[in-house]
Amino acid sequence: MGAAGFDKRLGESQYSGFVTESGNWPLWNKFAHISCSNNPYCNIYPTVYSNIMRLNILFAFAICSAGAIEGGAIAAKSEPISLEPSSSWTLDYADDSCRLIRKFGENDDNIILILNSFAPGDEFNLTVAGNPVAYRGASRTASIQFGPGESEQKLKFSNGKMADGMPALIFAGRTRIAPLTESEDEQREAYERREIILAPISEKRKAAVTQLSIGKPLARPISLRLGAMDRPLAALATCVDELMTHWGIDVAKHQGLTRPVQPDGDPGQWVQANDYPSDMLWAGKQAYVHFRMGVDENGDPTACHIQHSIGGEAFDKAVCASLMKRAKFLPALDKAGKPIASFYLNAVNFQIPSF
Repeated sequence: MGAAGFDKRLGESQYSGFVTESGNWPLWNKFAHISCSNNPYCNIYPTVYSNIMRLNILFAFAICSAGAIEGGAIAAKSEPISLEPSSSWTLDYADDSCRLIRKFGENDDNIILILNSFAPGDEFNLTVAGNPVAYRGASRTASIQFGPGESEQKLKFSNGKMADGMPALIFAGRTRIAPLTESEDEQREAYERREIILAPISEKRKAAVTQLSIGKPLARPISLRLGAMDRPLAALATCVDELMTHWGIDVAKHQGLTRPVQPDGDPGQWVQANDYPSDMLWAGKQAYVHFRMGVDENGDPTACHIQHSIGGEAFDKAVCASLMKRAKFLPALDKAGKPIASFYLNAVNFQIPSF
């Protein structure tokens, strides 16, 4: 048993493998095509045209969270499917992330819920898998609510599949049990390419969250009976703190940061179109690479680590080589305003759109 009395699994879990809606290449708690054109925190850089194909490299900021509301969602048509837990929470310790996993319901109504965390804080990546979330419509925005008291959120998602073929909704960017406040939204609007420090969600507020509801665009909404979420989320946070010690990070100093690591310049220029591995491009291979950069107290990158990779080693090497050559940062500042060693998270999506 791991932190907070949860089942603890080291390394890969049976729920790590996904395939995307657009191909049969593996997907690990991420999505193949990041659609953030209506979100100011995500940018498409750059586009190269030829008479053979069009190449897009999508640089998706890790702070991309709640997407713009997308019209045309199909209205829910019936009463929600309410599912009780059919397993305990499992806390999965991977090398560069921590995952909370739990099953709900039985047989055809079975749902698997995955909360994946890469760094300290209240944000996580959300995946919901199972036949009740099978969806073939055009909308890519879902209404979710961590209830009963939190406000509804509109989140972007991509369709995917588990390794065993089970359909999945894979939500873009980082999710919280509570949406951003108006002030936090305004800060993100003002600092498009900067990470901001969000006020922590209180333990009392986490304990009050006992269910997750997903409505539109599903034809039939679902409601998962989570139980109080304070202990599961605390276990997830403990796992992440443990990960940070392995990264050589001073956890205590990071709890009082006055500024996280910031890009110095435009991150969209760090990985460019000509960095796409040529053999992968001609073979029609795509990739999604989630990375962590070590950044010292001077703001200099010290190392590039691949947290999750979709597509192969050639893409991993291309990303790290480009970042170590071009990435520049402003260092993190501790409570006293002193620069300290820290890290920066982001992702690169190599994408060849179809015409």
